[in-house]
Amino acid sequence: MPQNKPARLSELRVGLLVLLALAILVLVIFAVSGDLKIPGFGKTTTVRTEMPSVDGLRKGAEVRLSGKKIGSVKAINFSRAIPADAKTAAESGNIEIVMDIDGTLDGRPAIERIRSDSVATLKTAGVLGDNVIDITPGTLSGKAINNGDKIVSQAQKSVGDILNAAQTAVTNLNTISDDIKVMTKDIRDGKGTAGKFLRDEDFYVNLNDTILKAQTLIGALKEGEGTFSKLINDPQLYTQVSDTVTQLRSISEQLNTQLTKGEGTLGKLVKDNELYNKANALIAKADQISAKLDNAMAKIERGEGNLGKLLNDEKLYADARDTVEKLNAIATRLEKGEGTAGMLLKDDKLYNNVNTLSAEMTKLIYDFRQNPKKYLSIKVTIF
Repeated sequence: MPQNKPARLSELRVGLLVLLALAILVLVIFAVSGDLKIPGFGKTTTVRTEMPSVDGLRKGAEVRLSGKKIGSVKAINFSRAIPADAKTAAESGNIEIVMDIDGTLDGRPAIERIRSDSVATLKTAGVLGDNVIDITPGTLSGKAINNGDKIVSQAQKSVGDILNAAQTAVTNLNTISDDIKVMTKDIRDGKGTAGKFLRDEDFYVNLNDTILKAQTLIGALKEGEGTFSKLINDPQLYTQVSDTVTQLRSISEQLNTQLTKGEGTLGKLVKDNELYNKANALIAKADQISAKLDNAMAKIERGEGNLGKLLNDEKLYADARDTVEKLNAIATRLEKGEGTAGMLLKDDKLYNNVNTLSAEMTKLIYDFRQNPKKYLSIKVTIF
């Protein structure tokens, strides 16, 4: 018996050493993976963020960087300052979340990938998993994060919001389903346009008749009957159209050649610089004439010059109006036969006297031509 006691003590010591070694190995594995934080093992940086609601986030929840765990939630506290209104509360957040960042990425501290332009978001790890904080990696345009700094947050739809939206969608689907049921019932009963299309036998007969007529028309087209069919089936017409297209293509090529080389009337119109200069000079002259006309019209509107005075001088208008009135008065008197001129126009006696005098003068001239000596004889007397 005394000889077995040292052997048992030796076995006990070996077992304790094995258990201690296993415990140390487990602690090292958890510490390296980030699931266990050992004081003095690795560097820990504390960062903060604010959110309107944590939606079931608990202390000790994971903090991830693009889905990879880099730390845990240290504390969840209400903000010290009370928001002024609901809008401010929704923008700034009511709850402060304190996070310990102690993980590593590729052998480097994860805090180096978190910068001032990183964004913290509350997410769910799976459909029924716990809530976690996921941070987006920063860029070189952002500043490095120090211990105690605050990073911005972004609102994220929670499972409750998704379920509420799904419930609303289901309600809408039920409403649409009821409407579809009513529509299908009306169609089965032959109500509405669609119902009449499906139930009306006259519509079916008319549609069948239309199809038969269409088939007859297609058959006539295939057989070459009618004008339209001849347009489709006549090879001579196709040849004529082809020749016309060829001629048009030849004309187009000739025009293109003339335009390129400056030949022909159209080519000269496009290429001749002298014609362009003449046209440009003509346009310049037209502009000068237009400017002169504008100047002349402006002078006329201002009443300058003879034409301007004729159009704008009120005295001239009054004199012209007075002259017209006087002429009207003279014409009235002439019409009535007043005055010498009126009597010349209206007195029949004067007309008869003039007519008689004209007849006598005609006789005198005739008599003079017949016997001029009668009127031209000279009597000379000598004392």
